Amino acid sequence: MAHIGIVGGGNLGANTAFFLGERSVADVLMYDNREGLSTGKSLDLMEAAPVRRYRVSIQGTDDPNDLKACKVVIIAAGEVRRPGEQRSDLFARNKEIAIEYAELLSGSKAVVIIATEPVDALTALFTQKSGLPPERVIGIGTGLDRSRLRYLISEETGLLSEDINAAVIGSHDEHMVPLRRYTRVAGVPIDVLVGLERWEELVAQLRMAGDRIIGLSQRSSAFYGPADALAELAEAVVRDQRRILPVSTLLNGHYGLKDTAVSLPAIIGAQGVVRMLSPELDEQEKALLQAGAQGVAATLAS
Repeated sequence: MAHIGIVGGGNLGANTAFFLGERSVADVLMYDNREGLSTGKSLDLMEAAPVRRYRVSIQGTDDPNDLKACKVVIIAAGEVRRPGEQRSDLFARNKEIAIEYAELLSGSKAVVIIATEPVDALTALFTQKSGLPPERVIGIGTGLDRSRLRYLISEETGLLSEDINAAVIGSHDEHMVPLRRYTRVAGVPIDVLVGLERWEELVAQLRMAGDRIIGLSQRSSAFYGPADALAELAEAVVRDQRRILPVSTLLNGHYGLKDTAVSLPAIIGAQGVVRMLSPELDEQEKALLQAGAQGVAATLAS
């Protein structure tokens, strides 16, 4: 079974390994630069296997070169946001992580999934530094925002969240673009269930969701939601599911955007992005998408 490598044994990396084990997606190999951390956490996770019934193994390593043999590598290491910080503030502190693993995995056959913040800028940087094809370097991007919007709609309507298909594209920040007309509940358009004014209130909550978690917890940013989104994305690659998921990639002409990364819906399979999709956007949505892409480009230039 194909290995999924995870860089980072902290909250995000360890919970991603746990969700992958719960789904029995593939054998997992965790690495952390703090010696013994990934091996200790993987042992802890495997001791739950008899109860949780994983059908895969979760192992740790202290050698980053072991990641080169993995089919999928998830970059989940790095500093997290502090209260009051913007995602772009992390670029200077986390960019060396993207560069280090871009050099390590250059020439590999892996599909690389970026979760380290700011995810859009680091996805673009990793792609540029690694030389890997853009379709094999994908950021978690608005996949997390999509999940959060599904939760908010479920809370608002009282309907089952798994029946909700939400659509969010763009940058993973305040310029994200929730697409109302592509959002449905069991095939029913959202505007049948939620009025425009209330929809806009939900979108405002969505834009502040990450900040609210940081503000409430004080000591850490979100990791359960991102970990589940990472597991979903890795599963789509390993099992060649051909699922349509929003992912951040280095763009080359979509909506006139180049040399920047934001999320668009894409068909995800064994080689990463099989095909990028370009949903129809109105002028306001296009402007928001452009603003987000320009913000990512500015972060990269900094």
